[in-house]
Amino acid sequence: MRLLALSDLHVEHRANREALIALRAHKEDWLILAGDVADSAAGLTWTLDVLGPKFARLLWVPGSHELWT
Repeated sequence: MRLLALSDLHVEHRANREALIALRAHKEDWLILAGDVADSAAGLTWTLDVLGPKFARLLWVPGSHELWT
């Protein structure tokens, strides 16, 4: 098992959404989403729905962008 981390995904940008969709599954690894994932609740939900099935565990820590949504 590995512990991986991503931050500043800003999924409002199309290229970033496409990169997350294309990301291969890491079924035994955990992923930390370390803030500034999205500027809206819908964007955050979309991200969790896309990445959740690709990892054994998904941990999200809000960043400044999420705190304003």
